[in-house]
Amino acid sequence: MSIMWNYLDKRRATVAALKDYDGMKFIIDSYHDDLKITKEQMIGVSSPQYGLVPGNHNKDNPTEPRLIHGIDQTAKLNERYQQARLYFKWFEPSWKKLSENERFVLDACYRTPNQSMNEGLTLLMDKFFIAKTTAYNRKNKAIDHLTLLLYVAHH
Repeated sequence: MSIMWNYLDKRRATVAALKDYDGMKFIIDSYHDDLKITKEQMIGVSSPQYGLVPGNHNKDNPTEPRLIHGIDQTAKLNERYQQARLYFKWFEPSWKKLSENERFVLDACYRTPNQSMNEGLTLLMDKFFIAKTTAYNRKNKAIDHLTLLLYVAHH
């Protein structure tokens, strides 16, 4: 294990991983549709063009740039998809080891779009009938548990 591992802010990295979950899920869910659209754009038939000067193809014929763009887009989609698959392979086993309540706490505090931490804590207070400090402590305990599962249990 590298010495730099000791200096990684694992808790902050866990929060970032939680916040990336929906984006990674979107990449996985939309991959096949995005790939299909990209391939359709690559093979789209262009109308015939008359009066082309031989040897002057690239200026008046958009086929080659369209194919190059499509190949580039396909490579990017494949790379994003592979990164998302690696993310889930790493993240999901730890996420599933959390209790249902821990997952609820982390969802409320970190994964609900357009919601502040205070709003998440208020949800916890209402669901569990607890004070704000207790809600904050539950959030911290849940994030610490997930951090332990992600960064310590794997190594």
